[in-house]
Amino acid sequence: MTLPLTILGGYLGAGKTTLINKLLSGHHGKRLTVLVNDFGAVNIDADLITEHKGDTISLANGCACCQLQDDALKQLQELAALDTPPDHILVEASGAGEPARLAYLGFGVSGLQLSGIYVAIDAETIATKQHDKFTGKLIKRQIAQADFCLLTKADLTDDEGAAAHDLIARLTDAPIAEPDEKVLADMLSGVPSALPQAAADAPLFADELFDSFTLTADAPLQIEKLTALLDTLPLVRAKGHTGRHRLQLVGQRYTLIEADTRRAELVFIAEKGKVDWGEVEVAFTAQP
Repeated sequence: MTLPLTILGGYLGAGKTTLINKLLSGHHGKRLTVLVNDFGAVNIDADLITEHKGDTISLANGCACCQLQDDALKQLQELAALDTPPDHILVEASGAGEPARLAYLGFGVSGLQLSGIYVAIDAETIATKQHDKFTGKLIKRQIAQADFCLLTKADLTDDEGAAAHDLIARLTDAPIAEPDEKVLADMLSGVPSALPQAAADAPLFADELFDSFTLTADAPLQIEKLTALLDTLPLVRAKGHTGRHRLQLVGQRYTLIEADTRRAELVFIAEKGKVDWGEVEVAFTAQP
């Protein structure tokens, strides 16, 4: 018996975490194990959680959410070798990477069967981002590697995503649909898939396109300083904890939600060479 493996890719902020939350809390009747890059971003209903141990959260519906390890191949091998393995594994690919690279790992594990590469695409921003000289090639490669394209945020566009749908259709022959309940259920159908031809080309690596910077502080950060930077810096993604608030930023949109007080830790991501991280650090460490 083979264990189905689905890869979920898509550029930063395309909505992968939202889809993962829906799958973890869905009524699909499968014991799903999801491997995610960012534990903190997955907003799991506390009533569903039966155990939180180390890098794994176990849920009452039989699902589990695990932190994706550096040695993902070993992690997949361990899941496939369990006496009672899950019914399905879903791996979240980095938004700054290519989903086919993770799909290759699935082919190297006995007992695993790749059942599809799904790529989330932001209907609001795809028209602009496809032409970006830094990230346009990466986004097009992500789309080219998809067995199925998930059109997200269509409700935020004037035409309900029609123009974005037409644009994506010119970039791939893969099916395109909004991720409704039926589409999400199909992600876990276990239908076998082969690697797309685009994956055979020379891959792009995240560190060739992006710079990242992690800011930590024992005391809570000053919100006024932070928002001034968020309003001016050309960031593509930022997330973490300010000490008193949880931050999520995608493109020009960000939210700051009050949270329990803790040590501040923020991660910023920008296109390579566009931000002087030294100046960012000085802005927070300088005396008021």
